[in-house]
Amino acid sequence: MEISLISGRDYPNTYRSFVEMFPDNASCAAYLIKLRWPNGFICPACKIATTPRQGSRGRLTCQLCRHRTYAQAGTIFDKTRTPLTTWFEAAWHVSTAKNGLSAKTLERTLGTKYRVAWTMLQRFRVAMVDAELKPLSGNVEVDETFTGSVKQGGKRGRGSAKSIVVIAIENIDPKGFGRVRMRHIPDASGESLMTFVCDAVVPSSVVHTMDGAATMDYLNMGSPKKLQSNHLQAIPHMYPCRAFTI
Repeated sequence: MEISLISGRDYPNTYRSFVEMFPDNASCAAYLIKLRWPNGFICPACKIATTPRQGSRGRLTCQLCRHRTYAQAGTIFDKTRTPLTTWFEAAWHVSTAKNGLSAKTLERTLGTKYRVAWTMLQRFRVAMVDAELKPLSGNVEVDETFTGSVKQGGKRGRGSAKSIVVIAIENIDPKGFGRVRMRHIPDASGESLMTFVCDAVVPSSVVHTMDGAATMDYLNMGSPKKLQSNHLQAIPHMYPCRAFTI
């Protein structure tokens, strides 16, 4: 069930209002209860709507079946010793950081141990992932990159021993970028790249690849069997890349 929340009323839109809205653990627990049961508490055991008896640390006891639960049960805040005020403050910093937030920065900001900050950040990242990711559509640019430590000597580029990550990103007209998909692939062959393209991009989209990329070479092959019967057609493009409709 979706809940319509209004900025400034149902959640803070400035850090000052955040501090005023969540001054202690009790206010944080009350907010979780409001989000989980907007139409009133329903016991998870007997499934009956009732007014629970509230205890410390957000503990709720059903007055009918005596079942005990917590406001943070089943959430990313469950089974941790970290106070809810720290969790909420971390959520504010993670969601408002424009350039992302590292565990080390979160450690210094909250004044916690690094392990605590790292665990909190990992839980937030998992919770923010959309479980039903939809494939990219429209104009999509695809390219691969190599990641790994700096090593003296050895091969460079496609012949290197570094890990290969292929990236697909939506291009939004007139300018800007949309959603991004990334995947580690075992090699830079056209077949490996095209498998990623077929999984990450919906049919009828326009895929742009740089000249010389293995993806472009594989698209030129135009094998309906390998491309899961997706028809490919090369189309002209003004930029130094090639575009294909899949």
